[in-house]
Amino acid sequence: MDMKTVNTLTDVFDKEQLKDLIYHMVSESGKAEQILLDYCQKKEEKQKSGNHNLIIEKQFRKHWKKANSIIEEFDMYGGGPESDEEDAYDELKAMGKLLENNEISWEVRREVLDEMLCFVASDNSGFTDCLVDIALVLCRTKEEHLYLADFLNNKGNTYYRNLAADIYLKNGEDEKFIESKKANLTYGSDYLALAGYYKKHGDEDKALKIVLEGLNKCNGRLDEIYSYLFNYYKRKKDEAALEKLYKDSKKRKRDQDTMTELMHQYYTEKGDYPKQKETLLELISCPGRKSMKELYKKCKEELSAEDFQKEEGEILKAVKKNDLSAYFDILIEKDETGEVIDYLTSHPQRGVWCLDGNHYFSKRLAGKYPREIVELYWGEVSFYVGLGKESNYRHAAAILKEIRKIMKKNQWTEEWKSRYQEFLEVHKRKRLLLGVLNGFEK
Repeated sequence: MDMKTVNTLTDVFDKEQLKDLIYHMVSESGKAEQILLDYCQKKEEKQKSGNHNLIIEKQFRKHWKKANSIIEEFDMYGGGPESDEEDAYDELKAMGKLLENNEISWEVRREVLDEMLCFVASDNSGFTDCLVDIALVLCRTKEEHLYLADFLNNKGNTYYRNLAADIYLKNGEDEKFIESKKANLTYGSDYLALAGYYKKHGDEDKALKIVLEGLNKCNGRLDEIYSYLFNYYKRKKDEAALEKLYKDSKKRKRDQDTMTELMHQYYTEKGDYPKQKETLLELISCPGRKSMKELYKKCKEELSAEDFQKEEGEILKAVKKNDLSAYFDILIEKDETGEVIDYLTSHPQRGVWCLDGNHYFSKRLAGKYPREIVELYWGEVSFYVGLGKESNYRHAAAILKEIRKIMKKNQWTEEWKSRYQEFLEVHKRKRLLLGVLNGFEK
């Protein structure tokens, strides 16, 4: 409808009738309501009529209403369409902007907060993190933050119960912080957070007691617990306690590498070569240990020439067990490549994330074993061509270039031409492949 028609139809209306018309329009259409609020907000910025807070609160509620309807569906079904998810985030973002730049009454903020926290409690919508972020902004006074903390402490997941404890501490509620932390001691970091509080307040004995409790009870990794206790006993110069802790870590067989590495550093600093050697050899044998190539080099640097020669066989066995890639790296650097090429030829590698991803090893062996590598590459080309799709054909073409380079370097040019023509003949019906290879020999 154009403006002329609107003027003609409404020209006879008085102010009350126009208000009545607007009321019916916004009652029937959420979009019309949003247009009215946006219009009034712009006018208010210029005229300062005193309705600013009313408009902002209405806008705030409106954005939440839209977000709420989407989040409610997601919460019910555990997710939903990506387009709806983006719409909900847009509404939540708009709410955040209104909160940043305007005063909104606690009555309104609490009403929205309570509805948000229902979704936080169920934790099934996928919006929990975002809702808690906004909830933190919704709360401004100490009482409001404690209101949120009480909810999270009672109904939040483990992460948010820890957040509740942090809110208590920031707002001077130390007893509630301690109570919350004691009720939610699960991981090493939980025990250390409580110990950190006691230590900060001068009660190191109680801090130590909490950490020792965590050593026996916590779930997950013990790295941080071991580091805390190691540093404590080292500072106290209690070598007997350090030795006991180290023996305990070996019995537990949990994160033994952390404690072994700390003790290795300790003995190295002390200049105790026998124990430095012992812990280094223990460290390289720890299950699942990474950075094995660096550890091998460390053994070579720290052990005496006689000890390294004596232990190298066992060291390499440990490297091979924990990290085959590092083991092959070492063998290639030692120019002991027979085992590497045997493995590659008997275990064809496929894909970027395989052991020989991007031909990490095979390229380095191509000079010494050109025939074996060429045959591996031909097999890889057949594999990717068999998968179909343009991306796989392009990958096959890249491997063909490597084959051509190796064969020409070894003066197998005629063989290359023959095998490449045979390859094209076999796949002559694959037009997409031939298109990718168009101009390949130019």
